[in-house]
Amino acid sequence: MSPCNKKNDTITFQHYLSCATLPDDWDRLLPEGHFLKRNNLQATQQSSLPHLSYVYVLVSKGTDAIAAIYFQVLKLQRHHLNEGPLSTVQKLGWQAFTNIVNPRLLVAGHLFRHDVETCYYNDTLSHFEAYKIYNDVINEQLRATCSYAVLVKDLPDELVTYFQHYAQQYIMLRNDIMMELDIPAEWDNIHDYEKALKHKYAQRFRKVRAALNGIEVAELDAIQTEAEKKNIYALYRQVCEKQTARIGIISEDFLPALKKYNPESLKVWAIRENGKIVAFFSAWVKEDAFDMFYIGFDYSRNNDLMLYFNILFCGVEQAIIHKKTKAIFGRTALDAKARLGCKPVYKSTFVMVRNKFIRMATLRLQNNSQSQEGEWEQRHPLKNK
Repeated sequence: MSPCNKKNDTITFQHYLSCATLPDDWDRLLPEGHFLKRNNLQATQQSSLPHLSYVYVLVSKGTDAIAAIYFQVLKLQRHHLNEGPLSTVQKLGWQAFTNIVNPRLLVAGHLFRHDVETCYYNDTLSHFEAYKIYNDVINEQLRATCSYAVLVKDLPDELVTYFQHYAQQYIMLRNDIMMELDIPAEWDNIHDYEKALKHKYAQRFRKVRAALNGIEVAELDAIQTEAEKKNIYALYRQVCEKQTARIGIISEDFLPALKKYNPESLKVWAIRENGKIVAFFSAWVKEDAFDMFYIGFDYSRNNDLMLYFNILFCGVEQAIIHKKTKAIFGRTALDAKARLGCKPVYKSTFVMVRNKFIRMATLRLQNNSQSQEGEWEQRHPLKNK
C-alpha cells in the first residue's frame, strides 16, 4: 500500500506586531524591492509616528506562505478632527468619544502614502480567493484590535469590484481623487510648460514665479534633512493645522528616516528667505512619475512669496528635469491643482464604520468632498485641452 500524501490545505494567519520579528518566510514570499520587505518597513516603524501601531499578518496554506498583509492601527485623538465647523453638540460628542472610549481606526493600507502595496498575494490565488482572505483578515483584526472602523485604502484594481459587490457593509468614498499632470516628452524645461499655458494662466505663472526672485530653492541630502527636521516639522504642522481632518500626523523623524533609507528615490527641497527656511517640499522619484509627498510653508510669508503655488510650480519643474511622464500632486486642493493643468484620477477607498461618532466624521468628510465638485472640473489651463 502506498503512503498517503494528502496535502494540508488549511489556511492559517500568523500575526506580528513588529517588523523586527517577521520570519524569513515573509521576505521570501515578496518580490525584490517590494514595500513590504522587512528593511523597507523599518523606516516607518522607527520614526515614532504618534498614536500609531502596526500589525503584520502572514497567511499560509499548509506550510506555504501565500499572502502578506500590513495594517496600521490609529488611536483616534481629539485633535484628529478640526472642531471649528462642528456644532456644540457635535463637539461635545466628539470630545467625549475620544476621551472616554479610546477609539481605534484600523487602516488596511498606509495612512501617509498612496504609492505602496500593503496586501500582497502570490499567483497560487485567484483574485476572488485573495479578496476572501483579505476580508477575513480585516474582520479578524477589527475584533483583535477592538477598532471602531476600518479604512481600506488604495486597493489594487483587481480587488475593487469584489469589495463593491460582496462587502455590502463598506461605503466607497466619493470623489477620492488623485490629481496628476501629464508631462509631454517635448518639454525640456519649465519655460516649455509656460509656453503650453493659455494666456491668463501663463500671466499668473509669471507673477507667482516672480515672487521667488532672490529666494533660494535647494535640495537637501539625508544629513541636511536630519539637521533641519525641527524647522521642516514646524512648517508641516502649519499646513496640517489648516486641514479639516488630520487622521494621522507624521512625526518629526518621519521624513529624515525615509530620506535616510531612500537617499536617491526620496527628494527633499528647502525654500529659504535670507537663510531661513520658509517652506519645503518633498517627492518620490519613480520610474515614470514624479510623486509629490509632504510639504510645509510659513503662512505669514505665503501671501508675499506665494509659497504654496510656487511649491506646485517647483513640482512641475522637477518632474520635467527628471524626465518623468507625469507629476502626481495628491488628493487635496483640487482647484489649485486643476489650475496647473492636472486631471483627476479616481481611486478606490472603502470605509466600514461601527460607531456613530466616527460615522459622523466620515459623513462630514464625504460632504466636504462633494462640496469640492464643480468649478475646478471646468479649468483647462493648457492650450491643447
